[in-house]
Amino acid sequence: MFILGFHFPKDMGNSIPDEKVVEKLDAAGIDASDINEVKMVMEAHGQVEELSYTNKDTFMFKALAHYIKTAESKYLIYTNRYQMAELSKRLDSADDETMALCKKFDSMAHFTIEAA
Repeated sequence: MFILGFHFPKDMGNSIPDEKVVEKLDAAGIDASDINEVKMVMEAHGQVEELSYTNKDTFMFKALAHYIKTAESKYLIYTNRYQMAELSKRLDSADDETMALCKKFDSMAHFTIEAA
């Protein structure tokens, strides 16, 4: 099983505990101190929307920073978006900015991402 690009053993099944994903993300050791803002462009049905995400105290920010630092493309892959959103809905549920972004991530829109 792969979640956010991290491999989890087959014997863990399809229900990986959130804390195990957080542990792998933390263990990756990505330094996000140089990222103050994550800028995204969302495009769907000919409509383009520029998004900004700045809440550094969330799982979502750490996951996005990890993606920016390790992905080979500026395109945010749907599977990764979906997984980030599902985890954030549980881990960052008290943060309105994150919940609004999760709602956008649930769409089939195309996203590009970069650090600012």
